[in-house]
Amino acid sequence: MSYKEIYEKTNQLYEERLVLVEDRIAQIADQPAVKEPFAQYFKDIAACILKLKNFKKDSGFNKEFYSGFLKENYGKNYADPEYAVKMLGKDYGQILSAVYAKTADCVKTVFQGDIKYLCIYSELIVELYNYFEDSDDVNAAEIKACVYSFMHDYEEIFSEDSIGKMLDPAYDYYTRLVEDADVSKDDYLYEYGLYVGNNELMSRKYLASLTDEQIRSMADTYTEGYRIGFITCNKDITKKSVVQIHYPLGFERMVKAAVLQFEEMGLKPVIYRYPTHAVNRRGSYRIGYTGAVANPQFDYDHRQDGALFLDQDFVQKRLRALQTSYEKYKELAYVHAGPACIEVFGEAPFSPVSVKEAWQFSDAQQKLEIEMQNEAGQITNRYIKGDERSFTIIAYPVPEIGGAYEEIFRQIVKINTLDYQLYQKIQQTLIDTLDTAEWVSVKGKGANETDLRIHLHTLTDPAKQSNFENCVADVNIPVGEVFTSPVLSGTDGLLHVSQVYLEGLQFRDLKLEFKD
Repeated sequence: MSYKEIYEKTNQLYEERLVLVEDRIAQIADQPAVKEPFAQYFKDIAACILKLKNFKKDSGFNKEFYSGFLKENYGKNYADPEYAVKMLGKDYGQILSAVYAKTADCVKTVFQGDIKYLCIYSELIVELYNYFEDSDDVNAAEIKACVYSFMHDYEEIFSEDSIGKMLDPAYDYYTRLVEDADVSKDDYLYEYGLYVGNNELMSRKYLASLTDEQIRSMADTYTEGYRIGFITCNKDITKKSVVQIHYPLGFERMVKAAVLQFEEMGLKPVIYRYPTHAVNRRGSYRIGYTGAVANPQFDYDHRQDGALFLDQDFVQKRLRALQTSYEKYKELAYVHAGPACIEVFGEAPFSPVSVKEAWQFSDAQQKLEIEMQNEAGQITNRYIKGDERSFTIIAYPVPEIGGAYEEIFRQIVKINTLDYQLYQKIQQTLIDTLDTAEWVSVKGKGANETDLRIHLHTLTDPAKQSNFENCVADVNIPVGEVFTSPVLSGTDGLLHVSQVYLEGLQFRDLKLEFKD
């Protein structure tokens, strides 16, 4: 079964419902029968839905659809919670801004041929609209309850969809897109439904200029590192038959070569779109294939939209749905080998603005969210066993890094292909010395205030035991690192990092103090 056959089957459940709701959406877009300030909101969101229904896989649609989310236009878009609250009031603006953001996100699924999300979000908009049409004094609590019920009612579908697309090679829309892409042109980039920016266009152009041998070499470094990761950790790759591929748009030529190499290892590719469901997101961090971020502030503003509906009842439903979904796909979960990630660096730094109008988790919700993610991780590990899977990560610069982009790219390729066996020996020398110690002192140089004391485990059989992992060019490309998991008691001090990027955000003068 292919993605087309899957969606032909599921679309049958929604086609009639979508036809019925489309007429209502068209009426709202043309002449909403509610009073201002809400009339303009419903007119705008109905127009957004109609755009999604009549999408085109070309640069014109890409620019038109995403233009309202760009920095220069965002302040007049209801997806901006600050603007929505200003226009609609706090009680309504916060809720309706989150709904607008999620409705617009249906762009990714309609491009695949999946009408399910467009249908159910259209129905949600009509349901919300009816509250305002039927009353001059709408209770904001009713609006919030309506959205809560929607998220609660569809959680099983959201969960099953997410797990299925993460594990099942039959969802092959993106795999076929990569395999069929004419990488000498930009056209295929617009078939994802993601925003296409200059980094994606220029990355595609630069990779198209490389020789077939250079592309094969890049792909080989990436796939071979993945294979070696299994060998190094004494894991049996022959038990696995599916690899999840993460990459940024523009790298399809390398991914196409990698797919062939993975298939020679007996691994079918799953190309998985980064999660956008509020309870699946990890802040601004994107796991899966990604396009450009039309406006990082938009992502940041909606990173905690789950606060709209996150409570104990939802957490329990979410975890039951996750368990059920993994049980349905347990055979595919068993043969899932883990992710192979191509990451990028060099993007222009982003400094987010925390706006009070955006949803924020309460202290109780933060605790709930952590508990939910921990339990979800345990469920995942029961089906995709951590001690049987592996991963690899490799990174390349993007054109935004500056005028020396091509030279930096060439040097990164060179670094990625260093002789890992040489560095394995060098790092083993470090390990042999460190294994003689009871503790390690780590001190910052110059203005860096780092002052840590790392307590090491006692080795009962030093000839066979080690405190340290010799990590070379396998899971973490390029070489390499030597790392440990210390004894917690007696591990104390201050870690000072002058500048670091975590989940897409730049932190400056980050200081973490540790005690035991």
